[in-house]
Amino acid sequence: MKLRPLPLLLIAVVLTGLVSCDAGIQGNMNENLPPRTFLTVDEIRLDGDPDDPDTRRLVSQVLISWWGDDPDGYVTGFEFAITDREWIYTPENEGEVDWVYTRENDSLFVLPIPPGERVADVRFTVRAIDNEGARDPVGASVVFPIENSPPVIELHKTTTPQRQMEVPPDTTFHIASFGWTASDPDGDDNLSHYEVVMNDTLASWLRIPVDVSFLAFRIEQPAGNQTSASVYLGRSFTPSGLTLENLRMNSENTLYIRAVDNADAVSPVDSVSWYLKEQQSRILFVNDYPGSLGQAAIRFHQELLETAGITNYDMLHVTDGTASGGRKVPMSSAFHLPVDPTMIRILAEWDHIYWVSGDLDRNITYALRSTIDFFANGGTMFVNIPTKRMQEEDAIFDFLPISGMKPVPAGQTSYQVQANATLAPIDEPQLDTLVVRRGSQSAFPVEPLGDARTLYELGFLTRPFFTPVQGAIAVAAQDNSIIYFGYPMDWLQMGPELNRATETMLNLLNFPKD
Repeated sequence: MKLRPLPLLLIAVVLTGLVSCDAGIQGNMNENLPPRTFLTVDEIRLDGDPDDPDTRRLVSQVLISWWGDDPDGYVTGFEFAITDREWIYTPENEGEVDWVYTRENDSLFVLPIPPGERVADVRFTVRAIDNEGARDPVGASVVFPIENSPPVIELHKTTTPQRQMEVPPDTTFHIASFGWTASDPDGDDNLSHYEVVMNDTLASWLRIPVDVSFLAFRIEQPAGNQTSASVYLGRSFTPSGLTLENLRMNSENTLYIRAVDNADAVSPVDSVSWYLKEQQSRILFVNDYPGSLGQAAIRFHQELLETAGITNYDMLHVTDGTASGGRKVPMSSAFHLPVDPTMIRILAEWDHIYWVSGDLDRNITYALRSTIDFFANGGTMFVNIPTKRMQEEDAIFDFLPISGMKPVPAGQTSYQVQANATLAPIDEPQLDTLVVRRGSQSAFPVEPLGDARTLYELGFLTRPFFTPVQGAIAVAAQDNSIIYFGYPMDWLQMGPELNRATETMLNLLNFPKD
């Protein structure tokens, strides 16, 4: 292939270039030129009354955008400053303000309003920086006429699956907790803090950090009708070192809350009221019988306790909600969710719990997590809830000292208990034999968990062939921290044997007598 010759003119240019390279580059380098800066909006024009400038204002949260251009290079970033309207940027006064560097071309700003003021004229100035570090000596600026809007706040007063832990029950003892939601029309970054006070809005308000939306308080040592409480922040129950004053024991109490923004604007006050009950005892009686059906059973247990020498206890009613068809009852509104540290702390206020119910699908389901601190502090519990057919994976078997219900023998369908069946003591010689007064078509014997002790075995009959079977019905944990009695005690024959048996079991749990 033949190469085409280069044109003579092109050869001359190449040769000239070679000669020039040999002689070196001649001339002066141009000085770097600074960049220029531009704002998307050069002037703020608002509708409103021209004679009243306060009606022609923006909220303090403003989206501002800008860009830069460099005639002999490229823009690498920007610096902006926020000042009052009188300050105008010049190279001579640039050191009078704090410049903030950014590589962004826009941002959402909450422009500051002086504390105590409702309106302000705020100047935003931005300058570009080029690849050699030169800054625009003029920059671009615009004045924003802004108006502060007060924040709003709302206490959580209704129960939802997400907020059940944040709603105070109608009655609490020494611990209560509250959650709220707050916002600011000028942007939530404009919120400064929250303030709470008990019962008297003319008293000194307690300041709560803005990053908190849930608090609890605990009365450490009640002192007469009016007392104080330690404040805990967040769902982690973190001590704050703050003290809430003016709580009223055995009386209706009202918590007031308000939000404050960075301009000291205050939200309307919200409040919630509930009854604060003084704790009288180290024993908590948990009534988990729904409605009026369990009133007779509760009276029976109170008489049983009185006969055993125990009349001083606190009563907690968790009787709302319905469990049916094998479904679990929703956590009682008298409790907080068991994952909430507040609930864990509430039950730990007592040393002993006496828990009675008519159904294993009720609130005992949630006891595993809500009694963590209670048992860690050496607490003991007596549970009287009748057995029934349960799924092997049911959470109740992670709490009670039983591994499950005893399987029905092959060819049989279920168990039943007849009147006059006996409960025979097994691993505790001080117990008396007990007799059934009212039979059951749904009772099941239980399987003790690990080294748990069987306190009583009950005489069952299998169905449909009515074969006698002895099965455990009352079990104690090996360390005597919890006793589960799986037949309704009010269905047993009342008499000295049942009284002595109850007293013996409560003695094993170290329940204090009056």
